[in-house]
Amino acid sequence: MPTSVAVRVPATSANLGPGFDCLGLALDIWATITVALESPSANSDDPMAAMALTAARRVFDHAGSEPPHSLSARYEGDIPIARGLGASAVARAGGVLAANTLTGEPFDREALLALATDLEGHADNVAPALFGGLQVSVIEPPSSAHGRGAGGEGFAHVLHASVELPDGLSAVLFVPELRMPTRESRKLLPSQLSREDAVYNTSRAALLVAALADGRFDLLDAATQDRLHQKPRSKLFPAMFAIFEGAKAAGAHCAYLSGGGSTICALATTNEQGIADAMAEAAHSRETPGQALITRPTAKGAEVVEVS
Repeated sequence: MPTSVAVRVPATSANLGPGFDCLGLALDIWATITVALESPSANSDDPMAAMALTAARRVFDHAGSEPPHSLSARYEGDIPIARGLGASAVARAGGVLAANTLTGEPFDREALLALATDLEGHADNVAPALFGGLQVSVIEPPSSAHGRGAGGEGFAHVLHASVELPDGLSAVLFVPELRMPTRESRKLLPSQLSREDAVYNTSRAALLVAALADGRFDLLDAATQDRLHQKPRSKLFPAMFAIFEGAKAAGAHCAYLSGGGSTICALATTNEQGIADAMAEAAHSRETPGQALITRPTAKGAEVVEVS
């Protein structure tokens, strides 16, 4: 039996505008979660390590095995926390995958998705963290998804499908110093939508998936428009829409609030540095400090990189 497992997990960008709680994209920014049977590997003061450890213990419990008291977790990486890049999903996906290896792999990755989603509360970040690429995910109660083989017993089932992305797509990020914890920013969202607004978001989420699958970059700006969460969240982040416009004026195909924020993601196929500079300038002119990063989507999900 191994005593320590390290897992490499990608950051993610969720929602992509209208795809609230159902669309997520893996990014080529990585963290490593190590779960060990002995405590020396722990960094117990790190909230990311604590989330990974909770997730690992859930796997032991679900497998009918008592988690050892010395079980520990370590987080190593540069994924910004509370910035809309899926940091909590990274920790939980890494924790469940590492613990599954430690316990002899009793669960397939679909069951691990269900376990991690139960902890996370939604699957939009967990699915791309585990499977990579662009993932469309739907959560169904176990009774309504009976027999579909989509998750662990006792948990909601997660149905998901990947979307093949066109070549040459980059993700230009502006990561503000401003933190926007998801739990807090969700409090700003409306409890009800008009039928018109529901159709607006549904149609654009569908268009977005089709446009990306077909390489229709000309449709991405229209397809990433949203009437559910971005405008309410701009109350915490007044510079948001100005940064969107700066990115698109510099050549980005679209720009949107990544997850619950505060990172803004612009999808582009050219002039990435110019787009990054424009986003930073728009933020600076509105007294919003932060940093720009240029990365790209990754088809790779979480992977075990070391077993000892």
